[in-house]
This record gives sequence, structure tokens and C-alpha cells, in this order.
Amino acid sequence: METHIRNDTGLGYFNLARGIGILLIVMGHSMNIFRIPSGQGEIELFGRTGSILGGGIIGAFFMISGFGFYSRSPRKCLKIQKKLLLRPYAIVAVSVLITKLLLAVVKRRSFWHHGGELVLTYLLGLNAEGGGNFCGIPVESVSILWFILALFGGWLIYNACMQLPSGLLQGLMIVGCVIMSYLLTWVSKVWPFCIPMALLAVGYLAAGDWIRKKQLLWRKMPWWVWSILFLTMLTCAAFGEVNIVAAVWHLGLLDVWGTFCTGFLLLRMYARVMERNLHGMLVKFLEEIGFRSIWIVCLHAYEKIIFPWYRIYEIFPEQPLLAVFICFLGRCGVMYVLYRLILLISRKWKKSGWKKKIIIECRR
Repeated sequence: METHIRNDTGLGYFNLARGIGILLIVMGHSMNIFRIPSGQGEIELFGRTGSILGGGIIGAFFMISGFGFYSRSPRKCLKIQKKLLLRPYAIVAVSVLITKLLLAVVKRRSFWHHGGELVLTYLLGLNAEGGGNFCGIPVESVSILWFILALFGGWLIYNACMQLPSGLLQGLMIVGCVIMSYLLTWVSKVWPFCIPMALLAVGYLAAGDWIRKKQLLWRKMPWWVWSILFLTMLTCAAFGEVNIVAAVWHLGLLDVWGTFCTGFLLLRMYARVMERNLHGMLVKFLEEIGFRSIWIVCLHAYEKIIFPWYRIYEIFPEQPLLAVFICFLGRCGVMYVLYRLILLISRKWKKSGWKKKIIIECRR
């Protein structure tokens, strides 16, 4: 067992994990043709294993963010998270609405019937997966941008919890946030600013922070701990179903706990892989994706809403695997082009004379 504190688990340590995770998420979204709508139909044994794995990947993403936590004043925390998370969210929201408006003009159709429902959706940060109504007004889902809103809210709440004077009180508040997250989904499936997800994120962030402090990615653990982790994961994979954004927890709090166990096991496996000191072009490429993870998520959110990928499945109805492959490559290609375009515009902007110049004059 290691007796010293390892200092190699900065956020850069997890770039490869984030890069792989994002590609798996894009692939999962490209496989919608094989997906049974959440909460519909009987669940066969291990029939929704992919949903448990997906929930674990999302949980691991939040836990990785928790590795970089340290307590700040509420004002300082809000200022940082607004810059890191709310700014990208706002940019994507405005970009989507402008694109929808331009498409409405080009195709000579009503914007309010082809994009107008997204105005209130983005303003309130709603998670109306599959569409719905909020106070009688048609709304949609912010799509995968729920992750950014949940991370934003989770950071603020967790930072507030850590201001409490007692460690016991801090722990009770964190557990209470996770339980409240689940209970709110019984009241309603749609919430402003993805509040249930933000409360759930508090638990994931706390888990990541605790794993870092206790060095649990490398320490030897007793057999009974491993038994609990694997038994929970297998039980949820066999009988459960998870869809965080749609508020689907088939086994209730057991599914919630299952995402924590699966997320930790994935991080533990990643730590073992990283001991091999991987190198190569592919590794660097995945690490670059992980380094730009927030903006890659934003690009994915944009193309997921704007581009009609469902038509690929209509073109190849008898070849679903080919359709998934084309859809996945198409998404990656679109995101890469958008990424390069943003870099080009950014460089042009910096080289232009549009930026404000501060001139200091010395007068005698």
C-alpha cells in the first residue's frame, strides 16, 4: 500500500478518460436505432446493461471534476463556474436559436413552430426529454447541455456544503442532496435548471473529492468492498435501467447507487491502464479531445439538435450497423469542422484590430 500522497491526479491526468468517454457518448447517441425508449416495455435480463454503463460513465465524468475541488468562497465559486460553464452554455443556446431562425427564413416556415419551443427551454434550462409543456407552453430538452447545467449547480451546492463546520453535517447534507434528487423525479420529470441532476452531481463530486483524498484509485481494498461494488453493478445491469436526463431509475435508489459503483470501477480500471504510460498519436488525439471536453460537449449538443441525423437511418433501413457507422463518422466530422472553424475565427479575431487596446501615456 502506498503511504504517500500521489500528486499525479490533476485534471490533465484524466484527459484520456474524458476523451474516450466523450467518443463513447457520441457512439451511444448514434445507436438510437437500437435503443428502446426509456421506461417502455419489459426489461429482459441484462437488457439495459448499456444504460447502467452509460450512467456510470456520466458519474465518472462528475467524479473526475470532483478531483479538482477545493473550497472557495461562494462568490468566488460562482464567478469561476459562470466563466467555465454558463458561458459555453449561453453560446450554444444562442447559436442554436440563431441557426433555427436562419433555417426558418431560408425554408420559409414559422420559427415558432420549428425552434421557438427552444427559447423557453434554454432560458429555464429544462430537461423535457422528448418534448412537453411547461405552464402550457411547448418546450424541449436542453439535450446533453443538462450535464453542464448539472455540473454548474452541483459545484455551487457542494461548495456550500463544504462551508459547514462539521464533517458529519457535511456528509448528511451530501447524502440528503442525492436522496432529494431521486425524490424530485417522483414529483415531476421536468425541472428548471436541471435541479435534480445538479443535486445528484453533488454526490458524484463529493465521491470524486473523497476518492482523491483517500487515494482509493490505488489503495488495496478488502474483498467485501469489491463484492459490494461488483454485486451492485451486476444487479443493476441485470434488472435495472438508468436514464439520468429523463429521470428513469427502474430500481430506485439502488440504480442511483449503481451509477456510483460503476463510475468508481471505471476510474479504478483507468488508473490501472495509466500505469502503462501509454503513448502514440491515438492517445494524444484522445487526450486532446479530453482537454477540450466542455467545448466538445457543446459542439455535440449543437450538431445533435441542428443536423437531421435520423434521415441516415431512413436511407439505410435494412443496414442499421452501416447507418450507425455513417452517423458516428458524420457527427465526428461535423464537430471537427466546427472546431477548426472556431479556432480560425478566434485567431482572426486576435490578429484583427477589433480588440480594445489600452495605451498608457506618460505625461510630464
